[in-house]
Amino acid sequence: MRSEKKFVRDFEIAGIPCRLACPNESLWALLAQRYAGFAVDAAPEFSLRVDVTAPPPDEISSRWTGSFARIGGREDVLTIEGAGFHGTFDESSGEGWIAQPLDASPLETFLTAICAGHLLKKDGFLLHAAAITADDGTYVFFGPSGSGKTTVAEQIGRGVITDEMVAIRRNDGRYRVFAVPWRGQRLDTSLAPPLAGLFRLRQALETAFTPLSPTAAVRQLLPSVFFPRADALEVSRFFEIGGELVTQVPCYELRFAPDGAFWDSIPRRRIEETHGLSL
Repeated sequence: MRSEKKFVRDFEIAGIPCRLACPNESLWALLAQRYAGFAVDAAPEFSLRVDVTAPPPDEISSRWTGSFARIGGREDVLTIEGAGFHGTFDESSGEGWIAQPLDASPLETFLTAICAGHLLKKDGFLLHAAAITADDGTYVFFGPSGSGKTTVAEQIGRGVITDEMVAIRRNDGRYRVFAVPWRGQRLDTSLAPPLAGLFRLRQALETAFTPLSPTAAVRQLLPSVFFPRADALEVSRFFEIGGELVTQVPCYELRFAPDGAFWDSIPRRRIEETHGLSL
């Protein structure tokens, strides 16, 4: 009997090498365009096997209620369950699997949860935010759905890393911003630009910047952070990371009008001043 060919791809998320393994060529064709720019040649820190299954019968899909996917688990194990898909990831071994139909959404939902937990152990976190890079660094705009992340990205147009999800991680003494393959683009640089500012978005008739204290900044960031479990341990870990971050990176509430004028008036600081480092 001929053995089934196994496709393996290594890619990077926020400087973290990861591996996907799957025997289904059609899945790779589905993911190829957005994952290709994140390919790396490095030993993976975690891996996920994807088994492609038949779509669930209509009666199973119709009985599923609530969110698209339920993330659960306890201790060092993460689980995912949805209509026609399920999986498990062992955080201690860095290995997991998911069985799902030919659809990117279950895989990428599980990868979001896995990466969110992994980053919290690496002085970083995933944030529901848009990110725009400029010569003086990367600016991150966050807030709940409807606050204006996509609007901000569309108004500026150039330098947009993502309008949906970013990874922020302390790397080489600086906080850097990364996109994830399923929600952004990887920049053609060996290192992501340093984080220059954080902005809590609020749509308004006129543009105004209000500095946030470190306590207020962490409080505003918290609802936009991705947590696999959102338990006390994960939230406490974010408070440690976020508390340090907002003492080094300026944070503002940004009330902005839908005309793009805010970009030219953003409070800008030298990167070495922002991070207390010399370049």
